[in-house]
Amino acid sequence: MMTAVEFIHTDLKRLHAMLDKAIGDLTPEQLHTVPAGHPKANTLAWVFWHYARTEDNVVRFVLQNRRPTVWAEGGYAEKLGLPPVAQGTGMTTAEAQALRLKDVRLFKEYMQKVWASTDDFLATTSPAALEATVTVKPLGEMPGIRALGQTCLSHGMAHAGEIELARTLIGVGPAVGV
Repeated sequence: MMTAVEFIHTDLKRLHAMLDKAIGDLTPEQLHTVPAGHPKANTLAWVFWHYARTEDNVVRFVLQNRRPTVWAEGGYAEKLGLPPVAQGTGMTTAEAQALRLKDVRLFKEYMQKVWASTDDFLATTSPAALEATVTVKPLGEMPGIRALGQTCLSHGMAHAGEIELARTLIGVGPAVGV
């Protein structure tokens, strides 16, 4: 029988492949278009950035005892002209819609490094290590395995669905299909 860690690891790989495919063919203009011009909709750029930053923060900073994130290690905030610590949680819609990925190739590089870091962590971490209680802001205390399942896998899959809808609303169509 598959363990919880194996399940999460397998499905995070599947999520990463879905996100890679969904961002792969988008132009900078498409990434920054507000879906259907809706005043409360997030751009695809914001959703990709928010999710990658969240996974990076949870896997590195939260689960690895405040290990510097890929974002910090690679100087991506400075290189992309984006906030050094923020990941989008708590941003207003206007702030989210204003976020710009000025170098899409560099942002994709960042995503790949986050995916690789997560993969390495899950391949080398014992299930027992993920039983320890961690604090995920703003959600509170939980076992490490739940932090992965809730804030990475479930949260990421929800955003993958949002991305597919947004792609349709901006006229590109779904990347993954039904």
